[in-house]
Amino acid sequence: MYSIVDLEATGGKFNEESIIEIAIYKYDGSNVVDQFISLVNPHKDITPYVEKLTGISAKMVDTAPLFSQVAKRIIEITDNSILVAHNAQFDYRLLQIEFDRLGYEYIKESICTVILSQKLLPNQESYKLGKLVKSLGIPLTQRHRASGDARATVELFKLLIEKDINKEIISKNVVTYLGQNVRSVFNKIIEDIKNETGVFYIYNHSNEIIYIEASKAIKSRINRLFTSNKFIPKSIQSNIKNVKVERTGSFYLALIKKFSEIDHIKPAFNKIDYINYDKSIGEFNSPSKEFLVIDVGRDAQEKSFLLVSSKKLIGYGFFSLNNQINTKEKLYSRLVKINQNQNIENILNYIINKQKFKKLIPLNKIYKISTIE
Repeated sequence: MYSIVDLEATGGKFNEESIIEIAIYKYDGSNVVDQFISLVNPHKDITPYVEKLTGISAKMVDTAPLFSQVAKRIIEITDNSILVAHNAQFDYRLLQIEFDRLGYEYIKESICTVILSQKLLPNQESYKLGKLVKSLGIPLTQRHRASGDARATVELFKLLIEKDINKEIISKNVVTYLGQNVRSVFNKIIEDIKNETGVFYIYNHSNEIIYIEASKAIKSRINRLFTSNKFIPKSIQSNIKNVKVERTGSFYLALIKKFSEIDHIKPAFNKIDYINYDKSIGEFNSPSKEFLVIDVGRDAQEKSFLLVSSKKLIGYGFFSLNNQINTKEKLYSRLVKINQNQNIENILNYIINKQKFKKLIPLNKIYKISTIE
């Protein structure tokens, strides 16, 4: 669980600032499950620079709650989560200062999306939030207001998680230790996971991925895994520490992610077989040299895409608005590249020959159309 945070402060001398606005979106890796947004009365002057930058005036915060009055809510919403912020050192430092003034020690793990963006989205013109999200086609309203900046950071963080092919963020920071008893681990997993389409990753006590699976109903699949008496499921049960889920919306995208990541990560308990949905299905007829295969996304507003070039799958991604993929630069900024193997080739042949998609659009037309229904 993550708490994606943005703060605005009075300005002034270092470590003497006070918070004037706070926004927190609690994000479970798939959805925002809680949020807290509030102006805060700092009981001190706001510098002219900050007032001009944010539009927050002394009059606006005069009737706002004090930090001491919102502190409990902040503790509650960030409990059992990792703080995520763009330039996290700034936001985390301010929270610690405010809690320290109340005599409370506030200690959290944190993730900085500036650092992650530099690693996972290289060669961007700028890593300042406004310029970065604009280049990625991520909407940003109310720039330099806590809610607008935090909401844009949520969308940026979603993209960063998807681009983190090696699962470095997840393995180091995400999952809470679920306990030694297999039954208690099972109960915890069933409690937290929904019957959604996607990929799940099982980690051992060394935070290594030991098993990857795709499913149209993840909760039911894990339930079967934990109730099986077969040797491999029993081995997984005895080695499990935690589980992480990535929704895909599209089941065929889930299969592609599964086989791509098995090939890359080589989990201990995955047996790699060459799949063939229909032995009569051969190579597909390509409608153009480069095209996108559009399918459902992770929610009603989102769509997934596969980028195919010269009959090879280059990678996949997600988008909500057409202006997020209507140039080559934007499309590739959202693209998660994969190396095609035999499994993925079989899946791609099946998807296209059996028309298991919503739309198939040549790439040159993507850059010309305004809406993809």
